[in-house]
Amino acid sequence: MSRTAQSVAVRDEGLVQHAHEYVELAAKILGLGFRACSFNDAYVALAAARHQLGDALTEGRLPEADIEEACFLLVRIEEHQERCAESAAISRAAELRAVHDAAAGLRDLASDDIVQAAPLAICSALPFARAMISAISGSLWRPQRLHVQPEFDGSPMDFSYFVDSAKFSLSEARLETELVRRRVPALVPAPADDDRTFKEIVAVSRCSSYVAAPIVSKGRVIGLVHADRPGVRDSLDPDDRDRLDAFATFFALVYEQAVLRERICAQRTRLAASFDATDSMLERMQKTELGLRPPPDVRSSVPRRIVDETSAVEVNAVLTFREREILSHIATGATNNQIAQTLVISEGTVKSHVKHILKKLRVPTRAAAAVLYSHQNRR
Repeated sequence: MSRTAQSVAVRDEGLVQHAHEYVELAAKILGLGFRACSFNDAYVALAAARHQLGDALTEGRLPEADIEEACFLLVRIEEHQERCAESAAISRAAELRAVHDAAAGLRDLASDDIVQAAPLAICSALPFARAMISAISGSLWRPQRLHVQPEFDGSPMDFSYFVDSAKFSLSEARLETELVRRRVPALVPAPADDDRTFKEIVAVSRCSSYVAAPIVSKGRVIGLVHADRPGVRDSLDPDDRDRLDAFATFFALVYEQAVLRERICAQRTRLAASFDATDSMLERMQKTELGLRPPPDVRSSVPRRIVDETSAVEVNAVLTFREREILSHIATGATNNQIAQTLVISEGTVKSHVKHILKKLRVPTRAAAAVLYSHQNRR
């Protein structure tokens, strides 16, 4: 338990103690008109005590000697209820933070690994001893992973063997069908007596109560999470349902991010492969083109070609679009590495293009090719 959770627990314990004290004081003032022992919940008893005292003062049923004490007690009860509300808000925020952190801890995993790790995260961060995640595919409900706390390993409460090969039709599970259709969490205090539950899992899991929540992505339910506390007499409550629902919400966001990352990575790989294939095709086309042209005149000089109008036009005639693009960068003085980064291709591809450019333009150096390119632009 974190320091924040410990401090909240200590504070709550003190609030409950003071609530009992105020209820007892109200019982003494009200006499037979109010009995604190009839209330099990201290906060419910406190609210009833405040109501009874207010009515007694308004209706003039209290002795004059008790009126001042009753008014003072009402003020103290109101202040105490405010502190209780503040403590409840702090506790709720701490729980929500813990749920968020549990889901965020899965962020760096692959999508498949996130699914496998989710039940453990639920049991580690939330007050559950058993959790299961399932996939929803069309009308099929497919349990994917079950986690039980170590104390239940190897016990009848561990039904992983059943989950690993399970596949059900949603038409056989009315409760899960409602989760998918309505996209709201559920609390099932008595699964064996509930007509909506899927009795095959209820029997094999031996659960006495459980909570479930849908995993909603882009308006569609893609999975379910179930959780419970096996071996505990007390049933789960609405707070347990809301905790699991909050985890399912955060989980859906983390899972969407993981899937998006993987799709972007796959698309990037396909684009890189496409660029490489295009470069290879261009190289084959260039070799074929060079084989059909007459051999270059080795006696011609670079200066004469530079000023020759025919040679100036030849730059556009003999070079491909990619080669002209690379030549334009060479004319600015860019290195092969800089050109590769700008055009998002490999440096080896740039070197190959430069080699073909020099051969096609019949110049010995990059500088000569750059001069020829600049001359053409001026013309």
